[in-house]
Amino acid sequence: MPRTARARSTVGLYHVLLRAAEGRMIFADDQDCARFLDVLCRAREGDAFLLYAYCLMGTHAHLLIREASVPIDQAFKRVGASYARYYNTRYNQTGRLFQDRFQSEALNDNPHFLDAMRFICQNPVKAGLSKNMFSYPWLGCSGVTESRNLLYSPDVMKEEKRRELVTFLRASCEFEHLEVNGPGRLPDEKAAEQLARVANCPPAEIASLERPKRNAILRMAHDAGLSIRQLARLTGLGKTVVERALKV
Repeated sequence: MPRTARARSTVGLYHVLLRAAEGRMIFADDQDCARFLDVLCRAREGDAFLLYAYCLMGTHAHLLIREASVPIDQAFKRVGASYARYYNTRYNQTGRLFQDRFQSEALNDNPHFLDAMRFICQNPVKAGLSKNMFSYPWLGCSGVTESRNLLYSPDVMKEEKRRELVTFLRASCEFEHLEVNGPGRLPDEKAAEQLARVANCPPAEIASLERPKRNAILRMAHDAGLSIRQLARLTGLGKTVVERALKV
């Protein structure tokens, strides 16, 4: 069957969701996250697109963009291909890294655009990766938090509007947005591979790590699709210990 045509924004604004194929962990550590942002930086050169917000979440990335000199499909085909080359080389992998076609949500007015920004910023807290959205290291939001010179900040998001914007971003979303459907229960063999990649050590060694590092690993692995029972079984930690780590 032919693909459904991508919904087009009348003003060029989109919430883009890039998701790994087969629920794979594509941002396993800081090096992976930094490299992806480098790829984004190069891809937007020449005003290919404007970036307002981003959030990297282990198995997927949320981006808030305005289409500019390059069609959105072409721009993110380049992003996906460039990052896949890096990833497959680093991890000695083959085959496709991202799902065949990235998802996008057309945003046609300012309320919908700002609500999508709010949704993206709230992802780390909802996933249990951070207590405060603005302390999550792989989140960038125009006018609020940005240290990598990646984001476009129009006048409406300048410093005098920051307090008002922060209050808005912490409130409940008013619209539905692109969600990541759970990848399904992973078999233990696949789950162990994912867990080892996140932790950069065998799963059995995770229990002996310092608590903050251990808990961060458990949260990332849970976000990638591992169940609480799998995490307990593979690490030797008690189920209650894992549950507490996910609530930190």
